[in-house]
Amino acid sequence: MRRIAIPVLALGVIALTACTPEQSTTTTDAPPPQATTLTAPDDSTETTVSTNAPTSTVAAETTTTTEAPPATVPLSELRIAFTEVDSGFDHPVLLVADPDGGSDYVVEQPGRIVLADGGEHVVALDIRDAVIFGGEQGLLGLAFHPEFAQNRLAYVNYIDTRGRTAITQFEVHDGVFDAASEVTVLTVNQPARNHNGGMIAFGPRGYLWIGMGDGGGSDDTFRNGQNPDTLLGAMLRISVPGIGGSPYDIPELNRYADGEDGAPEVHWTGLRNPWRFSFDFFEDEVGADVWIADVGQRRIEEISVMFTDNRRANFGWPVMEGTECFQSSSCDKDAYIAPVTEYSHDDGCSITGGYVYRGQSIPELSGHFFYSDFCTGIVRSYTPATGDHDWTPMTGTLPSPAGFGIGGDGELYLVSHSGTIFRLDRID
Repeated sequence: MRRIAIPVLALGVIALTACTPEQSTTTTDAPPPQATTLTAPDDSTETTVSTNAPTSTVAAETTTTTEAPPATVPLSELRIAFTEVDSGFDHPVLLVADPDGGSDYVVEQPGRIVLADGGEHVVALDIRDAVIFGGEQGLLGLAFHPEFAQNRLAYVNYIDTRGRTAITQFEVHDGVFDAASEVTVLTVNQPARNHNGGMIAFGPRGYLWIGMGDGGGSDDTFRNGQNPDTLLGAMLRISVPGIGGSPYDIPELNRYADGEDGAPEVHWTGLRNPWRFSFDFFEDEVGADVWIADVGQRRIEEISVMFTDNRRANFGWPVMEGTECFQSSSCDKDAYIAPVTEYSHDDGCSITGGYVYRGQSIPELSGHFFYSDFCTGIVRSYTPATGDHDWTPMTGTLPSPAGFGIGGDGELYLVSHSGTIFRLDRID
């Protein structure tokens, strides 16, 4: 039994894979054939900038001047755009702010992490030899430790050459990942090549969260969605690095922390393919809501929101898809967490989750969770107060949105799998 980690009050910041055509056969340990694109299903399938404005003092005067905050307008009058700010990346899937304040990092699916530096794209890490790239496989996630300033640790999520999900740890110095420092934290066998999840992020108390798909195939082929004994189809939560040389420990508030009735790493169950999730931290910086965009199968793409300390969240897959029963014509809907919003495959086929906007440039959007769809490029936001708002008529559809990110400036960015980074901007 692994040691139980006592909660530590620490902050974490972090960041689709669209489904490939569903597979019903398992893979072997041999690497599958490589492809060149992230594919969509055919079966349907904070950092923040300081709020303190600069001041200036006029000679011989005692008064100071302060920059005025942006004027706000009703949401119906607000005009926004996604502005291209960098391009030329190789199948990017995520943007993550540099905790040291340098250029943002961009995760490239083939196996590199590079800088969004306006064109040069300095390489911070290259592990292409260790990564299977193709379809939904590749280098998929990046998160910096909440105590990065002290320990210099970063974590990545990729599909290794044996077809497994690998969560590994690196030391980072002067913006460069030390490849020789890599330590394997956790590996999870993947029975098929799709539904790998991919997102990792640090949440409240400094725990590392890992979104795991159901193992692939179709219709939950491997029966993982409602099986708490497996690490698939679940949201995992661990404490890294572990105590006494252990790669990780188990948070004591995990539902199955004692190893009875479920795997200790499992925090929540009932997920199909939570390609992207993100935290919206409370003002006390201890609690947070987690927003999970779960890729659907036949009809529904969904977004769920849950308080991170809830110990019994089950999101319903495969009993349910969205708000509808999936395995049969009737089911006990009250037994599962319903999404806060969803859309049908009339509007898209593979949801790309984003972040709750907390930037300074567009205060009208504070609290809006932005999301898109890999297949159609729609742009929408959601709040409990206003429901869904479709920005697509204004922004236009965006090419192959694979991920979002919060940059070092605290603003929202969208990552196009075609190689371009866009920033959410106000149009005056």
